[in-house]
Amino acid sequence: MIRAKLTFVGDNVEKLAKAVEPDNLPEMRLQIAEGHMSLEFCVDRIGTLLSTADDFLMNLKVAEETLLATEDI
Repeated sequence: MIRAKLTFVGDNVEKLAKAVEPDNLPEMRLQIAEGHMSLEFCVDRIGTLLSTADDFLMNLKVAEETLLATEDI
């Protein structure tokens, strides 16, 4: 079993975390605190870890782009 933890720090991480949370699988644990968020998950293979991290990062990117676009309105 491989355990991973991704941590993000920034001004809008709480909003971004809430935006991507519905896409998370049940075995993922997303912790949200003021100014940072952490995603923890376990996988059986390194390829699955890479795919999971890539999916999460792409979802986060789309959420950030949407947030920035709506702030300009």
